[in-house]
Amino acid sequence: MAELHRIIVDTDTGGDDAAALILAVRSPSVELLGVTVAAGNVCLDQAVKNALAALEAAGSDVKVYAGATAPVSGEERETFSVYGNDGMGDAGIVNPRGHAEEEGAIDFMLRIVAENPGQIEIVALGPATNVALAIRRDRETMKKVKRIWSMGTAGFGPGNATPIAEFNVYKDAEAYAEMLSLGVPVTVVGLDMDDEPTWVGEEEWGRMLTGKGLQPFIAKATGKLLQFKKGNGIDAVDLPDAVAMACLVWDDFVLGTAKCAASCITAPGETHGLVIFYKEGFTYDSMPKAGDANVSVVTRARKDIFVSRLNEILAEG
Repeated sequence: MAELHRIIVDTDTGGDDAAALILAVRSPSVELLGVTVAAGNVCLDQAVKNALAALEAAGSDVKVYAGATAPVSGEERETFSVYGNDGMGDAGIVNPRGHAEEEGAIDFMLRIVAENPGQIEIVALGPATNVALAIRRDRETMKKVKRIWSMGTAGFGPGNATPIAEFNVYKDAEAYAEMLSLGVPVTVVGLDMDDEPTWVGEEEWGRMLTGKGLQPFIAKATGKLLQFKKGNGIDAVDLPDAVAMACLVWDDFVLGTAKCAASCITAPGETHGLVIFYKEGFTYDSMPKAGDANVSVVTRARKDIFVSRLNEILAEG
């Protein structure tokens, strides 16, 4: 029997976050306790609406909690949403009936962890701002988190915010550094796990658009992303947050990990947001010891099954 994961999803809800939320809701191995939201892909209010819309589309009544409106430093790094102005393809699919709870994201996160020490896993799909703010408020409680799953960093490949930095880390590198320093187990799913075998090609995307269940919802939510990717010569949609969620909810998906000492560059300049991984057991020429491992980085997965299995789940009901 698969391990039951009791999770909080922390998100900045764009189209790929929506797919990840649906995977969590529909997984028998997950108890989704709540969704905390921060600004990232879009502003906080829009990200909250997007999370509510995705959950409602999936038939879930899981509650949503609003969090950070800006990075912990207060300094906004200019980016744009590849998912459109509303973060969900500008397709008119964001019309939630519900609203965020009165309790804030940081209060909720700390309360649930305190009530369930050593049991709660946080799935961080956006900038780590909410996690960092919770650490700043009550580090001892956050040390009781069982594990953090991070869709962040470029892994061992190229970035997307810059040639070397991944969007979530780039948006709030200070927060990511604080998360790495917490001392709880962290599993990192980098952009290198979201390469061509996991992409939804344009032809498949078209079938989803007129498909079953929630396939049209996710296709519409990623329509602007497809336009952006085609501008870069890629006729496909990538869903890194859904790939990260698959690493958690599908116990046969991850095939390999590497223990590493991870260091996040927070200084301004061209390397801002770069996360460097020093592999455990590997001796680097200039450093006899790189430091103790603080993360496990996913290095291999059954990428060939991702699109077909995701589509099967989206097609349900």
